[in-house]
Amino acid sequence: MSIPIAVLPEGTRVKVQRASLPQEPAVTGRTGVVVAASEYRTQALGVVLDGESATRYFTPGELEVVTTVPLPPERESAKAKRALP
Repeated sequence: MSIPIAVLPEGTRVKVQRASLPQEPAVTGRTGVVVAASEYRTQALGVVLDGESATRYFTPGELEVVTTVPLPPERESAKAKRALP
């Protein structure tokens, strides 16, 4: 059993790329910010493209990360600790 997590955290800057799913050709190559990411809906991420106010939903395969959001300090310190057996 696995625990689903959001693929990209909210606030991540992304660039739309072509994937196997058909999409509007005008959005390919545009950049935006992830505004909706949930562990309950991991197959879709809500992105507001630059110059727009509406949220568009993309699969994680359609998005290329441009700039990542730093993890909170407690997550960074947890990564530094040794894993429990």
